[in-house]
Amino acid sequence: MIWRDVVELVTLLEVDRGGGVFELEEVPRSVFANRKSVNRDEFYKAQANNLIPSIAFEIRSVDYADEQKAVHEGMEYIVLRTYSRNGETTELVCQSVDDVQTNLAQLRDTVEIWHQTFVENSMGELSPQAVRLLTVPAQISQLGGGTVKVEDTVETTETLSVTIKYRPGIRTDMFLMIAGRRYDIDQIDDPMNRHSTLILKARRVVN
Repeated sequence: MIWRDVVELVTLLEVDRGGGVFELEEVPRSVFANRKSVNRDEFYKAQANNLIPSIAFEIRSVDYADEQKAVHEGMEYIVLRTYSRNGETTELVCQSVDDVQTNLAQLRDTVEIWHQTFVENSMGELSPQAVRLLTVPAQISQLGGGTVKVEDTVETTETLSVTIKYRPGIRTDMFLMIAGRRYDIDQIDDPMNRHSTLILKARRVVN
C-alpha cells in the first residue's frame, strides 16, 4: 500500500501541577496515512450523537496507540471512532476541533464545582470544609425526578445532565452548586474518550 499523507497523532497526558491543579500536555508523533472521506452511514450515525465527522485517516495498526487527537495540514481533529481492518490497518474517523468548539458555544449556563477538604481549626484539629473549586460554563438538561417515602420521611429527587468542557480531576466525590442548590455527582462520562466535554449526571434530594 502507498501512504500518501502524513498525520500527527497526539497523546494527551494529564499532568499534576500540585495543589489540585491538573493540566493537559500534548505529545505528538508523525505517522504515514491515507486521507479518506467519511461515508454517509458513519456520518448519520455520528450526527445521532451530536457529533460531526469531517475526515478519516487510514494508518497501519501498529502505528496507533489509542491517541484521541490528530493534526493534518495544520488542522486539528478529535478522533471519534476507530475501525481495525484485518489487524493490519486502522481507520480513524475524526471531527474538526473547530466543530467541537462550536458545540461548546452552546454552554450558556453556569455551575460551580465544589469539593470537600480538611482545614485546621483554632484547636489545631482538622475538620471537613466545602470549598469551591471551579465556576464553569455548562449546558443543563432536566432528566426527571420522583418522590419516594423512606420510613416517615418523603424524599423528592431531581436529576440533571450537566455538560461542561473537559477538565481532568473531576470526581464523583465532588458536588455541583446551581442557583444556590447542591447536586451530588453520581456519574461522569467522557463521550468517546474525546477529552472535549464531560457529561455529569447530578442528583438533588429534598426531604
